[in-house]
Amino acid sequence: MKFRFPLLGLLSLCPVFLLAQPKSIDTYFEELGRLRQHNGNILVAENGRAVVNFSSGYADFRTQKPNTPTSHFNLASISKVITATAVLQLRDKGKFSLDDAVIQYLPDFPYNDIKIRHLLTHTSGLPDLELFEALVKNYPDTIITNRNVLPELRSWKRALYFKPGDEFRYCNTEYNVLALLVEKAGGMPFQAYLAKYIFAPAGMKDTYLTGPANQKADILVAQPQMKPHPGYDSTFVAVDSIKRFRYLTYNNSGTIGQGGVMSTTTDMLRFDQAYFNGKLLKASTMQEAMTPVKLNNGTVHYADRMDTMDGEGKMAYGLGWEIFEQANFGKSVGHGGFKFGLATFYLHNLAKNQTIIGFDNTAGSEFGRFITSALSLLNNKPPMVFRTSRSLVTLYGMSLVKAGADHAAAVFNANKANTTAYYLSEGEMNDLGYNLFYMTSMPGHRDMALEVFKLATFIFPNSYNTYDSYGQLLKDSGKKQDAILMYKKSIELNPDNQDGKRVLSQLLNPKDGE
Repeated sequence: MKFRFPLLGLLSLCPVFLLAQPKSIDTYFEELGRLRQHNGNILVAENGRAVVNFSSGYADFRTQKPNTPTSHFNLASISKVITATAVLQLRDKGKFSLDDAVIQYLPDFPYNDIKIRHLLTHTSGLPDLELFEALVKNYPDTIITNRNVLPELRSWKRALYFKPGDEFRYCNTEYNVLALLVEKAGGMPFQAYLAKYIFAPAGMKDTYLTGPANQKADILVAQPQMKPHPGYDSTFVAVDSIKRFRYLTYNNSGTIGQGGVMSTTTDMLRFDQAYFNGKLLKASTMQEAMTPVKLNNGTVHYADRMDTMDGEGKMAYGLGWEIFEQANFGKSVGHGGFKFGLATFYLHNLAKNQTIIGFDNTAGSEFGRFITSALSLLNNKPPMVFRTSRSLVTLYGMSLVKAGADHAAAVFNANKANTTAYYLSEGEMNDLGYNLFYMTSMPGHRDMALEVFKLATFIFPNSYNTYDSYGQLLKDSGKKQDAILMYKKSIELNPDNQDGKRVLSQLLNPKDGE
């Protein structure tokens, strides 16, 4: 069933009313379209056949060009599934073993103990995007490509974050290195390999790889969009026009392997069917890829929450696949993706041959609930209730900007108990504080930002991320001792907060950051 809803309403502006529970997946998406809460495409399939092909909102808010089923979205980290598939194809052809050291095939790679398996499973200990910060600081107009990865690793002054295999730490750099490995072992550019051995066999005619090797004018691209001032301004603009995100949207726009595949929901269903019908890998390799990684101590690493999916369950990682274990649905595999202004998700339920592919080029806060509801409805379970209340964070932020901290706190406290009329989002609170601190030039904006996070620590006292964010703003305000206290609290709540540990170490021992 196809749906077209070209106009997008803002969740924070929706009227408050009670909704009848949708009884079928068709009526659910009809209601989603009527409420105009989603901006992007969602395809739901069973046994390889699309039962819902839903489009809504704008591919470009400035021109009001609508999203359609043919719109091209950056898959973001869903691309890792495709990169891992290429690696496993070459392994099966005898080009290497997963337990071979990376340096055997890429002699300029500076770490002897990191194996190919470590790269696939995010257990290498390599640095992530912080790897390129010094280069961009010295050359602000640089666009990082995979050619920069090995030289920057060789000049990286810090040790690995942990002994390879000891821990799980999600890292995009690993998949840049894997793309270099595919080029070396496959004897052709990464784009050419994907086109020949994955896109063509799967029939993915509308899929290509972005980057300098394949720059093309694509009028079907869904542009990532954000509110430049979330929390007190509802206008969407293209993310690449927001200076705050230049490091990610411009400087880091040229790397491949970790992301950068452009595709459609229909082409991703073609990939899904080709993969699970055995056209890309043999059955034993597929099973290997979808088996949770074990760390050096023999334990399986489980994330503290599932990617994108809302509700009960747990998530591990295999060879390029996220692995979901949910009591209500059994075992599924897939991958989520995120860039500023963009959220993507791909899920395949192994037992029931059900597939969900979702894109949102505003990274809407309700995206995960829509995906979860689609899976529930496929399995004759009720969907999550549509939330049509307004944003309490937006009410607070507008009050803060217009009338100051005392008035904003009074408005917040007067309305926080009215959960029918208002919803409260930790992520929105975080966005408001960051935006006021880094992306605004109004008088007193930094003090307002600190006020946001001060309040957030009382609202979300068990959130390590809230203390981490507050610590960052205090650090950048020159309040070193206060920042140290917040980072310590963050790490106390989450001992796996590696980035927080790195910053705290630099605060306590400034030479560590040199």
